[in-house]
Amino acid sequence: MQLIEKVVDFKKLSVEKKQVLFEELEAFDRQIFPNAIPAELHQLVYNPDVVALPIIRFYHRKKVVGQNIIAILKLKTAHQTLYILSSRAAFLPDYRNQNKTLLSAIRVTLGYRLKYPTRQLWFVSSLMQPKVYRLFASASKRFYPRAEVPMPEDYLQVLDLIQNRHVNVQQRSEDVFVHPCVLPQTTPEQLIRLRNRVSRHINFYMQHIPDYFIGMGLMCICKLDVLTLLEAAMNMFLGREVA
Repeated sequence: MQLIEKVVDFKKLSVEKKQVLFEELEAFDRQIFPNAIPAELHQLVYNPDVVALPIIRFYHRKKVVGQNIIAILKLKTAHQTLYILSSRAAFLPDYRNQNKTLLSAIRVTLGYRLKYPTRQLWFVSSLMQPKVYRLFASASKRFYPRAEVPMPEDYLQVLDLIQNRHVNVQQRSEDVFVHPCVLPQTTPEQLIRLRNRVSRHINFYMQHIPDYFIGMGLMCICKLDVLTLLEAAMNMFLGREVA
């Protein structure tokens, strides 16, 4: 099934076009996350600390079937300035097996990385499904947490900084943090299929987040340097999974 991608830089739109696009994004997001807090998406899109907001929309036969809102947040600490990338992806149920989100996000992020080579860019996001975690962890060895590999100290410091911005965070091991998230609308059968494939990464996820089906998400992190982005893109292109 061939999907067409269109990327829009939300920050560069006029006020009127921003409002029109936001209403479209919100309407689609509500289909996928009907239990989300209404103001949640607005806070993400209009956060004044977000310095870049590329939005990828996926079309099939001229119909929007998915979207990925990529927010890059500027975060100042006492000693440095960090740029934290997060992603809010939503797909209609029939289009959730395309694995399009990660590849397109890598491409967009690589463009940003090359434009601003000196910025410390990190991906930090809470993954709510074992299948999605496997996709990310299989793409790069620099994606954490992961089985039997301790998280580097600089990763832990950034993750600790971000987890303090969430509520009801549980620490389940030295580098495993989970917190409640809003699940996409999913049937019990679909939830079971999300963990059907046995792998090292699925087992790790299920060991630490067996309660993912009630909305617990695993906080994950990856430093987005050029080498990591190229490695992940190549692994996905070749269908190669790293342990």
